[in-house]
Amino acid sequence: MIIPTNATTKDVTWTSSNKAIATVSSTGLVTALKTGTTIITVKTKDGGFTATCEVVVKKSFKM
Repeated sequence: MIIPTNATTKDVTWTSSNKAIATVSSTGLVTALKTGTTIITVKTKDGGFTATCEVVVKKSFKM
């Protein structure tokens, strides 16, 4: 969700600091790949705002 709702640019980019641990899609969906820690970052395309979240994968298993 982009706030304020009337923001002129609502485009963002998502990145993972360690793609071997978890990846993140262009819509923000995080996929765990193996145990470890990574930082997921979302940044407005105009560069004005950034938010981060530490993701810890404790155990991976196949469904």
